[in-house]
Amino acid sequence: MKTHDPAATTGPRAGRPFDHSGDELILTITLDLLAERDYERLTLDEVAVRSGRAKTTLYRRWATKEHLVLAAVRAAGRPPELDRLPDLGSVRADLLAVVDSAWLGGPNRRSSIFAGLASATRSSERLADAIRSEVTQPYVEIYRRLLHRAVDRGEIAARYAESVPVLADVVPAMSTHRLNSGGEPVTRDFYVSVVDDVVLAAVGLDQAV
Repeated sequence: MKTHDPAATTGPRAGRPFDHSGDELILTITLDLLAERDYERLTLDEVAVRSGRAKTTLYRRWATKEHLVLAAVRAAGRPPELDRLPDLGSVRADLLAVVDSAWLGGPNRRSSIFAGLASATRSSERLADAIRSEVTQPYVEIYRRLLHRAVDRGEIAARYAESVPVLADVVPAMSTHRLNSGGEPVTRDFYVSVVDDVVLAAVGLDQAV
């Protein structure tokens, strides 16, 4: 018979149950604040003020900032293109459709959120793992599948098939490097440049098509 594990219980053991009706708003506001500032400067107090919730309510639900941000990352889910690849007629158009996805509010808000989370990957192993599994690895898989499909269609020469696993890492790796370096922002133009000047150039498609 399976025994109860007290450590697996969330929330208080007695008293009123948590009201989860405001969770979505609170987690969305958490991402909004991450789009405005980095993880180190985010506070639960600020989330409480912006959401109109008492600080005690948030602290009963999420004991620390790490718990709150971890919940926000997981609630956002994975890039929708992982379940439905774009199919716009060319590998370039498909790759840029991933860049222009409406996920997390579109490319500008999404890039700002990722910038806000960059410092979290250095200070929290749990957040780093969540971002890797929920964001980075799914993007690598999306790019891998798009590039393999282009090989299968003959748009990319078959001799480049062995390079696809490495090339699928390029966009996430270069954007992560820029975010972590704290240098220039990761803009749409940056992604377009990586797609055109690195990924497509590497497979002989060095002209926008």
